[in-house]
Amino acid sequence: MKSYIPVILLVSVLLISLSTCGVTESATTRTTKDDSKDAKSSISSTDEAKKDGDKAEGGETAAGRDEVASISGSEAASVSEGASVSEARIGEKAAPKSAEAAAEDSGIRGRSEPSEGSFRRAAASRSSTSGLKAGFADDNRQFNYFISFLKKYDHVEHYSMNIQERIIFRVTDALGKSIPNATVRISSGSNILEEGKTYADGTYLFFPLEHSQNLQSYQVRVTHNQQTSESTVSRGGARTVNFSFNQHRPDYRNVPLDILFVLDTTGSMGEEIQRLKTTIEIINLNLISLSSAPRVRFGMVLYKDRGDEEYLTRIVPLTSNLEHFREQLDEVYASGGGDTPEDLQSALQEAMRKINWGRQGIRLGFIVTDAPPHLSVNRAEYTYVNASKDARRRAIKLFSVGTGGLNLMGEYILRQISQYTSAKYIFLTYGETGESEGGAPGSVSHHTGANYQTDRLEAVIIRFAKQELSHLTDQPLEEGEEFFQAVKIGEEKREETLRKLFDRNISQLADYSTYRLKEGTPTAALPIVPSATNLNLNAEYFYDQLIQSLTQSSIFKGVERKDLQEILKELEFSLTDLADETKAPRIGSMLGARMLIMGKLYRRGNRYELFMKLLRVETGEILSASIAKIDEGLGL
Repeated sequence: MKSYIPVILLVSVLLISLSTCGVTESATTRTTKDDSKDAKSSISSTDEAKKDGDKAEGGETAAGRDEVASISGSEAASVSEGASVSEARIGEKAAPKSAEAAAEDSGIRGRSEPSEGSFRRAAASRSSTSGLKAGFADDNRQFNYFISFLKKYDHVEHYSMNIQERIIFRVTDALGKSIPNATVRISSGSNILEEGKTYADGTYLFFPLEHSQNLQSYQVRVTHNQQTSESTVSRGGARTVNFSFNQHRPDYRNVPLDILFVLDTTGSMGEEIQRLKTTIEIINLNLISLSSAPRVRFGMVLYKDRGDEEYLTRIVPLTSNLEHFREQLDEVYASGGGDTPEDLQSALQEAMRKINWGRQGIRLGFIVTDAPPHLSVNRAEYTYVNASKDARRRAIKLFSVGTGGLNLMGEYILRQISQYTSAKYIFLTYGETGESEGGAPGSVSHHTGANYQTDRLEAVIIRFAKQELSHLTDQPLEEGEEFFQAVKIGEEKREETLRKLFDRNISQLADYSTYRLKEGTPTAALPIVPSATNLNLNAEYFYDQLIQSLTQSSIFKGVERKDLQEILKELEFSLTDLADETKAPRIGSMLGARMLIMGKLYRRGNRYELFMKLLRVETGEILSASIAKIDEGLGL
């Protein structure tokens, strides 16, 4: 373990940050004489967060309607769902330096416009908790990008997790509200392949490659409140399949909320531990004061490394007795370590096998570390892969938090764990604007391209806590709209700006696809449909720019435009027909395309708005979507 001291504990900031969720007035905190200064600063940072509002309300969105494969009772699925929609604006998301510099120079800007605040670039300051920045990667949302990340860095030491194919089962009630903790059983004939519970959002992730590749269909049985819904699901079918029940889910109040910290307590983690000690009471107050009034339990699994004399792991059971948790926390201090890796796998085994997780409600774990686990040395019988499978089966989300010095191996493994359990990878940022290899003080490995968002760390964490609770209330977390925006600047030619804009749009359509895309996937871009006749000329012009960007893509292999025009003429399709998602697969199959890019153009004040979708020809499902907002000066 490194001997340097990294920055403020992510966990403690996590807890401080939740104070902006509900109660923001100052609270009385028990401190020791030595802790009083830290306690005072933590309360003032809560007040500062009040000024910022809930900036965490910005960020990722799953906007846009997706086609859904719905099953009511025992009916078979017939229509497929599209994936989460990627709508992003280029500028306030961190991007690789070269891309970001190009964006600045070209007038390509990015911004998320949330309902209560905006994501901003990470500042260089590391001096205070309130200014600490964090980024996060949602690798289930940017699924195709994550698969590319795994392939590119496959050389780092890790265990394989076969997630390259993914089907999402989503369970809802008669009103379309998510049903948590429903039991999903997946079988092939009389052989039960796996069984597990749905998360708060009603989803269960299934990875076909974990089972025999000879299987081409599965029998899926979902049980909830003594009712059952069954269907046969095709392996090559829709990537998301909905199961709906006729009953209404209960009115959730006082939702059980278990929060477990899996905390590295080796020598470099001292400051983080101290911050947690001085803030836990404020955290608890703000959590229980949310409108959903959750019944919160805190717990910890502390871990060091093999050879440390004091302990390898130590458990603090989940408890609703805050004073008891405080007493246990006061006894924790940082010590030990030596080499870089630590024994995370033993800690995960304790977390899965010895923690008394609640059977209902929400179950969240936060792994906080600056080091990867041991793999080749002290090879464990119970690995992080086993832990991830156990967590998914029990609907436990394992968020991972990389602190200062985490290297690429650590990032790779933490992202595997979080993606598999429907959580997110969080990493501290220290003013860098691009990707980072980590492995040194003040640098955390992250390879997320332009797809990660940054804000104050506390705001990012608030978002996750509120998001989970919002699934079980009638007050869903309001999502802001993200988009790409191109602005006319004098020194750059119009076509150059538009090329960069469409390059970004095409890249994100690929990154956020819920279906694995291989290089050279045959793809046709259909002519952009104008929403009004006076937009015809600009629709054609933007379509020309789109085609040029498509030809430069390594993922998509564009279909010859002349062939497309001939087929459209043969089918006697009008421009309005090109916006019809039920007709698009017919066009794609005649073109020999596996994917279609569809777009529709609108005029909003002094700018154009172009809505784009990526559609899978075989199933007709929408895999991803993007929005471009274009300054009128870039049109004709």
